[in-house]
Amino acid sequence: MYFAKKNNLVQQPSVFQVYNASAGSGKTFTLVKEYLKVLLTSDNIFLFQTILAVTFTNKAAGEMKERVLSSLEDFATGKENHLFNIIATEMEVDIPIIQRRSKNILDAILQNYAAFSITTIDSFTHKIIKNFAYDLGLPLNFEVEMDAISLLNEAVDVLISRIGTDNKLTTLLIDYSLDKTDDDKSWDISKDLNEFARILLNEDDVQHFRGLYNKKLEDFTNLKTKLYKRQKEIDQLQREIGKLGLKIIDEATLDHKDFYYSLLPKHFLSLSKNPKKTKFFEENKLKERIKENVFYSKNKSDEIKSAIERILPKLLDLYSKSELFFQQYMLHKLALKSILPLAVLNHINSELETIKEENNIRLNAEFNQLISDNIKDQPAPFIYERIGQRFQHYFIDEMQDTSELQWQNLIPLIDNALAQENSNLLLVGDGKQAIYRWRGGKAEQFIELGSPVKNPFHIKKEIKNLETNYRSYSEIIKFNNSFFQYTANFLQNESYKNIFIEGNKQFENNKKGGFVSLTFLEKEEEKEEEKQKYPKKVLEKIQHLKDRFSLHEICVLTRTRNEGVAVASYLSENGIDIISSETLLLQNYAKVLFVISILKVLKNPNDEEIRFEILYFLYHHLDVKETKTSFLKKLSKVDLKTILNSLKKDGVSFEVSSFHQLPFYEKIEEIIRGFNLVKSSDAYIQFFLDIVLEEQRKGTDISKFLEFWEQKKERLSIVAPESVSAVQIMTIHKSKGLEFPVVIFPSDVDVYRQVKPKSWLDELPEMYDGFKKLLVDYSKNLSIVSERGLAIYNHQREALELDNFNLLYVTLTRAVEQLHIITERKISSKGDENTNFYSGVFINYLKQNNIWKEAVLEYSFGSENRVSVKNNEGSVAQIHDKFISTPWQEHNIILLPGASKLWDTEQGEAVNFGNLFHEIFSKIITKNDVEAIVSQYYQQGVIDAKQSEIMLQSIYSVVNHLELAVYYTDGNTVFNEREIVALDNQVIIPDRLVFTKENKVVIIDYKTGVASTKHHQQLLKYERVLNTMDFKVDKKLLIYINEKIDVISV
Repeated sequence: MYFAKKNNLVQQPSVFQVYNASAGSGKTFTLVKEYLKVLLTSDNIFLFQTILAVTFTNKAAGEMKERVLSSLEDFATGKENHLFNIIATEMEVDIPIIQRRSKNILDAILQNYAAFSITTIDSFTHKIIKNFAYDLGLPLNFEVEMDAISLLNEAVDVLISRIGTDNKLTTLLIDYSLDKTDDDKSWDISKDLNEFARILLNEDDVQHFRGLYNKKLEDFTNLKTKLYKRQKEIDQLQREIGKLGLKIIDEATLDHKDFYYSLLPKHFLSLSKNPKKTKFFEENKLKERIKENVFYSKNKSDEIKSAIERILPKLLDLYSKSELFFQQYMLHKLALKSILPLAVLNHINSELETIKEENNIRLNAEFNQLISDNIKDQPAPFIYERIGQRFQHYFIDEMQDTSELQWQNLIPLIDNALAQENSNLLLVGDGKQAIYRWRGGKAEQFIELGSPVKNPFHIKKEIKNLETNYRSYSEIIKFNNSFFQYTANFLQNESYKNIFIEGNKQFENNKKGGFVSLTFLEKEEEKEEEKQKYPKKVLEKIQHLKDRFSLHEICVLTRTRNEGVAVASYLSENGIDIISSETLLLQNYAKVLFVISILKVLKNPNDEEIRFEILYFLYHHLDVKETKTSFLKKLSKVDLKTILNSLKKDGVSFEVSSFHQLPFYEKIEEIIRGFNLVKSSDAYIQFFLDIVLEEQRKGTDISKFLEFWEQKKERLSIVAPESVSAVQIMTIHKSKGLEFPVVIFPSDVDVYRQVKPKSWLDELPEMYDGFKKLLVDYSKNLSIVSERGLAIYNHQREALELDNFNLLYVTLTRAVEQLHIITERKISSKGDENTNFYSGVFINYLKQNNIWKEAVLEYSFGSENRVSVKNNEGSVAQIHDKFISTPWQEHNIILLPGASKLWDTEQGEAVNFGNLFHEIFSKIITKNDVEAIVSQYYQQGVIDAKQSEIMLQSIYSVVNHLELAVYYTDGNTVFNEREIVALDNQVIIPDRLVFTKENKVVIIDYKTGVASTKHHQQLLKYERVLNTMDFKVDKKLLIYINEKIDVISV
């Protein structure tokens, strides 16, 4: 790529390389090696600032950064390793030069770390957006909302809240609800809409919805009415065709039996009676006979044959017309089912946009589209200028997971770089590991780039294959090579088939041995036994393995989260330690749930169910000596205060009265201390407290926090410590990029199964009144409505095949030494397997290799004895025995919440006291706001209880003052601390401008300390500026807030 001679950079043409990197083939090693080769090309120590390396996750970016830095450190100190020797050989550079350059570059990176651009694609996108905020019409202080689901749920709630006030919307939602009941689904639309609306966040779907954004509700309802009318017309036309066909047959004096199996007459008879039940295409054998030109039996007389032949053109013409009408009918049927949901989605989308605008929020998911719309057509030098860096070298990892929009947005920058010398682009990916289509990542994009066919750049493309598997032992590599080369035949798409054939010819490494087992489970008669057969077999495997492998070396991979939960529960019940996303969730930890229950009962003291849960927990936690029945009976009907008093003897010191006086974070600590929840370090409680602290900074209280908890509890989890002796359980998607000594995969996946699948159908007829495309159900019906429908149906089916075989590939290639597959023995009565399922594919593979035996349920490859050396090292994590939590009042501590808000000093009384008053008054519109705003400052710990009282007293003295009260009531338009630019370009910021109902302006300015003529001059200046803006100033009031309130009219 680069050649250095006599320490000088020789000008070389730019290079474009694509690496096809199958699982375990050293992808990260290759990226780091090529990155370092660019860095070490010349004596320019700031060359790293011209390199952009993009990967898919923060973890992968962190790992690559760490490898680059540690390699430079090793090179600088003279440590010669495998990577060092390869680089020295490939670059043809003397070792002392590499050492010197490594040391200098490492120092430069550490001193300019912000310019060390190894990042995720999302982080780079954010950087562009932030620098182009003004051009995009975004406020410079806009916030990025990562939790798009919560925002979407809020939009749904707003929509539902408008039922009853907006008549058209109410009718729409009622019709939508009735449609659901017609489909035998619940009429409760809230949950359904929250799930259904998530399609609005999909990158691919967003572009389609933009075409509907200007559509009004009437447009949808009018189309619905029009299509219903047309359906009735088609029904009538089909009946007439049926009658006409029968009439032609009768007039020819032909019997229905004269036709081959009476197929043609039966078709017309069915049409004449009930067109909706008439079968077409594959469901009707007539279509096949028409293609074969078979309309009568050979044994029929010549007279009958001639009679049929004479009327056949008319009958076939009628059949063709009926087929076309049928296609139209099915198209309208699909459309009619989609119109109401699409209209609802359009409304939700509109509400979502309103919420974003009102709250100055942008979703992380929409940034790629923003760039595509506004920036990608800008000249590259302009973009470089804005982001402050000019990149010449691009390294893109996990290219198969990069969305089409992300890639299209990068192309102009990369193209500009490659037009110069000494630039390069390196793409690394694997089409077989593309499992994030729902995020916009499409395997097809990388498959094209990884083949000679497609090249978006003007320079030649080099395609390289990383052919050796360095991860797995030989038996696993052999099995996967053989299995996936054979199963490639189940893929319909030729290019997909090719990547599995060519991508599964991996060379083995020097790790010989390993073990693969295939276990098939019979169907259980009992429902409960059938439900537990997979977890039961997983437990059996682990019991068999744990003498040879530590528990933390074993990982159970599942297709879905629910499957993982079932396995995790069963293993836990049977004494196996586990780590899973479920066990790490805060909401599944009893002590955290207890804290939440206390907050709930304090908010709603009459909630008997929550009170009972609290008592049940405390009975076990406090190790109460009396019987559980007696304890619960005695306290279940009394109030919380009585419960607390009765538990003092058991060490409970929690006091409700003191609890309510504390800031929110200390409230939670008080619960933890008062009920003795934690005696030693507790990761769950500590992480929960971190969340509480973060929410307190935003200004929370009990109600707000409980609302936050309900929205986020399913995503709040602690990070699992490494080297804990427990079996890991995770979904396939979470295992991407990881490896485990032993993998157990208990599953049987239906390759073609989808949950409520949808497709965008375009090329609609003109009668669809400007609707260019509709989101319709993905079903077999889609394939018969038109050629376009058939193409969409086949494309999605091929994509399903690829995605599910990719999932299987990712699963089976996570294993290092042992792989255990557990699936169904799904065989028909004729002895045939169903290759629409993973189990059928495994059985078919064994049959083709002459291994399958009807009576055998277990198959294996290799030896199950452990080959690797067992590592008995314990955890290196440091455990903190103590949980430190004591009230700050017990220590000799003076809290200084902010340097600008000091209390109890002369400076504080003169300056900072005034600053805080200004800040609080800037948030008060009417006197009804006072208590909530002062309480917020108290909750955040900015002021204590005593200071809160002083604040309330002083502020109420202002807002209730005889001369001022009218300016703190409803009905006025108020602007607090609003910047105004004067004609001389000076900026003034009046404390409060009140526009009365008479359209006059009252200027109010707050002051503390001694009165001054400067204050008068300040208000006069405000008046002059407002006069130039054609506002009439009615009053100018100075309010001095000291021990007493003085109001001076200027």
